[in-house]
Amino acid sequence: MQYAIEAIDVKKSYGDFQAVKGVSFQIPVGTCFGILGPNGAGKTSLLGMMEGIHKISSGQIKILGLDVATELAKIQPLLGVQLQTNNYFQFLNVEQLLDFFQELRAASINNKYRDKKAIDAMLDKVSLLDKKKVKVEELSGGQKQRLSIAIAMLEDPKILFLDEPTSALDPQNRRYTWDFIEQIKQDKDKTILLTTHHMDEAERLCDELLIMDHGKIIQQGSPSELVRSLNRHQNIVVKYKNGQFDGEFVKHAAGVVDHKDHGDSIVVSTVKSLETIKSLFNHAEERQIEITEFDVQLPNLEDVFISNTGAALRDD
Repeated sequence: MQYAIEAIDVKKSYGDFQAVKGVSFQIPVGTCFGILGPNGAGKTSLLGMMEGIHKISSGQIKILGLDVATELAKIQPLLGVQLQTNNYFQFLNVEQLLDFFQELRAASINNKYRDKKAIDAMLDKVSLLDKKKVKVEELSGGQKQRLSIAIAMLEDPKILFLDEPTSALDPQNRRYTWDFIEQIKQDKDKTILLTTHHMDEAERLCDELLIMDHGKIIQQGSPSELVRSLNRHQNIVVKYKNGQFDGEFVKHAAGVVDHKDHGDSIVVSTVKSLETIKSLFNHAEERQIEITEFDVQLPNLEDVFISNTGAALRDD
């Protein structure tokens, strides 16, 4: 298997403070790989080392087999980096800004030929072709984020770094950006490395996730694997009228570990949801209780994240 990125016992220190504490992982080519973690987890330092911005204190990072520490000049043309903060030259229009970054990227790889048509093609992909003569400062937040991704994708990079690509976007722009990222994923020669604080975004877009905290890898796997590993109780919520559930029956029903009756609804925590549901419905039928609403609350990625990193707020 070919790996887009390999990290081997990577560490990063700032004086006496160790931000990344010996992490190792592999990202196969064609994967959308997500890195999650609370503020201060070490994500930014790790990304900076992979992008060649920060020096690696110890360990090794390989990008498509090339060593970041010794072969960065060969690696840089392979990378596209979309920054979380897009403070570009606001006085330029969209076309001028893309032209500037295309020229900058071409110069970095000593390539004198630049395909001007590529700019229009990229703007069309991110639905900004009609904005190419508009100044950057006049774009909306969602348009600026899409412009940021377009800049990262200039010259068709093999590996795309997306740092919180939907930060501060409204729901419509978030979903538009998700759709666009899913289009990028169709190219199995491209690898996406994504950071986000939105668990629904990570669950929808990422093939594999790595959760970091305090500079270490806490857990890694596909979104579904991480949710299954939580092994939490499932909550069954039943709203009803015309009758009452027998508390003793519910307490001893199959799989039940806890329950609360609120008069017009009952919340049952269980480790055997199917058996518990069957028992509750049979019981309701016997006692002529009319069930008006029914829901099973499954654990999700946010539960996994909180379980691994804690619920306490953290400063940036």
